[in-house]
Amino acid sequence: MLNPALRNLIRKRRDSASAVSALVGAFGAGLAVEGPGGELLLGDHGGGPGPRWPVTLEGEQLGWVSGGDQAEAVASLLSHLVALEAERKTLASEVLHLYREVNLIYSFSEKLASTLELDTVAGLTLEQARHLIAATDGAVMLLDEASGRPRPVATFGAVYSSAAGGSWAEGVFAAILASGQGEIVNDAEADPRHVRNGHAIASLICTPLKVGERVTGLIALSSSTPVTYAAAELKLVNTLALQTASAIENARLFERTVQAARDRERLAALHKELEVASQIQRAIVPSRFPPFPDRLEFAVHASMTPAKVVGGDFFDFFLIDADRLGFVIADVSGKGVPSALFMAVCRTLIKATALAGGPPEACLEQVNRVLASEGVVSMYVTVFYGVLNTRDGHLAYCNAGHNPPYVLRADGSVEPLAQVGGMVVGLFELASYDPGSIVLRPGDGLFMYTDGVTEATDVAGEEFTTARLAPCLAECRGLSLEEVIGKVGAAVTVFAGEAPQADDITMLALRYLG
Repeated sequence: MLNPALRNLIRKRRDSASAVSALVGAFGAGLAVEGPGGELLLGDHGGGPGPRWPVTLEGEQLGWVSGGDQAEAVASLLSHLVALEAERKTLASEVLHLYREVNLIYSFSEKLASTLELDTVAGLTLEQARHLIAATDGAVMLLDEASGRPRPVATFGAVYSSAAGGSWAEGVFAAILASGQGEIVNDAEADPRHVRNGHAIASLICTPLKVGERVTGLIALSSSTPVTYAAAELKLVNTLALQTASAIENARLFERTVQAARDRERLAALHKELEVASQIQRAIVPSRFPPFPDRLEFAVHASMTPAKVVGGDFFDFFLIDADRLGFVIADVSGKGVPSALFMAVCRTLIKATALAGGPPEACLEQVNRVLASEGVVSMYVTVFYGVLNTRDGHLAYCNAGHNPPYVLRADGSVEPLAQVGGMVVGLFELASYDPGSIVLRPGDGLFMYTDGVTEATDVAGEEFTTARLAPCLAECRGLSLEEVIGKVGAAVTVFAGEAPQADDITMLALRYLG
């Protein structure tokens, strides 16, 4: 098809067309402007044949000027005017293209500003990239926080949507992620990083996503057929990447904020549940002292301080009949909610079994069979259970792996109670327990505790131990049971100092008054 540039130049009602017409007219008859086939476009051939001078544009012959001596000058002028017109059209086309690109990018920015969802941001980026860059496949990838490798969060085409989609480009991707600079690969076959994996990638344009100097991912666009990507297209992708990286960072911050709010809500709900559990736990152990104000033959006092909101220690005391007082102190393995739940089960079982009136060893054997048969993995409880005959001071007891209590004699002497009983409760169904007994004279008492007392540590990691507990108890002659427990608790607190409480601290004190 012949180039119509010369014909359009002459026929257009513009200053250039008017100037050419006036110029040809001024030179008079015999000057003619012809098309490439010799057809007359302007002037006449009245002067007869003469020299012909070509009108050209970038080597392409557009027509001729024939006639007098001025024909050469007119041909040069026309060539110059045609070149100017072509340049103007090219510039107008580029301006229009740039306008469209700026408009698309502006629209893209508005869309990004209206969303805080990571997947939506990545999807919008690829949608915009397809409008601007010729590509059959594309992906927005973000660096995985665990592995540091790029993973697709949005794709189009088949290459990057499969597990092996990025294997060819791993070398390119690694180089871009390391350098922080985009790349164009227009001949994949010639690239030494080319790895054939069944996916056709002929050309690739890729640029990193950066927040400041930190690379967070990349945008990759590729074509299955050869495409010559240019620097201007890489610049466009860089512009998209700049906006996308900021939008993705905002989306991630928003997700973290939302997640943090959800975590706070869950934590608040958990704290509320734990507080309710703590209230329930405090409610199921005796809290009123003296518990039996009308009974003058004995006195009882106790305290329990969990290491966490809820604990695994417990104590209890109850009248089996008019002449027998049952009492128990126990320590469930572990801490926190599981121990608290197991503690509630154990307390209920022990009390229900003890109220049947059997001896302590038989009571613990039965409770052990029930707990062990349930098979609660790695959960057990140490128990000291005793029954005091309030008429004569006879004390029958059984110790299932618990810390030995101390006997506080009326004369102020302190001695550990003989360790008689058996293993912890809840591990083996066939475990057996031996009975123990002692006679308390009027004024004698019994101090029971969990290992949170003797294993309390100071900031240096040293434990309180029975070596400090026994002398402390020896100083309690003449004190009430409440004062005895208070004195031991204060001694442990002073010893521990700034060290945090690591275990539940529970104490139970009993005194036979006769």
